[in-house]
Amino acid sequence: MIRAMIVDDELPAREELRYLLEKHKDIEIIEEAKNGLEALNIIKENILDVIFLDINMPKISGIEVASEVLNYKIEKVPLIVFITAYDDYAIKAFELNAIDYLLKPIGDKRLNKALNKLRESLNNKGIQYEKRLSGLIKEIQGNKEYKYQKLTLYKDGMLFPIELKNIIMATVEDKNTTIITTTGKFIYHETLTHLEERINRGNFYRSHRSFLINIDYIEKIEPWFNNTFHIKLKGYDEMIPVSRGQVKEFKMIMNII
Repeated sequence: MIRAMIVDDELPAREELRYLLEKHKDIEIIEEAKNGLEALNIIKENILDVIFLDINMPKISGIEVASEVLNYKIEKVPLIVFITAYDDYAIKAFELNAIDYLLKPIGDKRLNKALNKLRESLNNKGIQYEKRLSGLIKEIQGNKEYKYQKLTLYKDGMLFPIELKNIIMATVEDKNTTIITTTGKFIYHETLTHLEERINRGNFYRSHRSFLINIDYIEKIEPWFNNTFHIKLKGYDEMIPVSRGQVKEFKMIMNII
């Protein structure tokens, strides 16, 4: 049996990959992890053959997890299949270094190809693999473009890759995080704070505890009570508040004198 672990900060993504992997009788899913720290702790305590590792996780990325694993003094360094959401630079690097990857949304055909490659690699794995993985990590870490440019979101039971530049704003509705884009409305199955940490880009701003906005879409700013502001975004009809605690930073960002 091939002992596997799934690492992804999104529960639906983990569930989908588990469903696909369970179709293969020689794959045994030993553990799941929802973040990089949890994954590293599990790796220390378990012997694994392969880790299906999402690159784009907040705080500790998949690249950082893989880098740390190479430094562990463990009996067996697991093979790593990276998971990414259409990061062109990373894909090029994976191809050059013969390390496999899966693109979200993951399909049966592509997964089968990756698993066949995995089975072959397990029979021939040695120090050359670890050298290739180390080289790949250094290459990607040395290029700032490895930070992902897309987010894969759910709508009507389907997955859609959305470019970050097309996200207008995100808000909390009925305890769910809703993302408004130029192509429609999507659900994000985590908190707004989680989304903010994951995006981690300068053009997104937390104007209020319930709103994360893309400042590139600001159409007008309306002065409001108690020296606060309301914001009108292109592509979104309702006015968005700037909380009192955020006013000073907002004025600096928007160069309001």
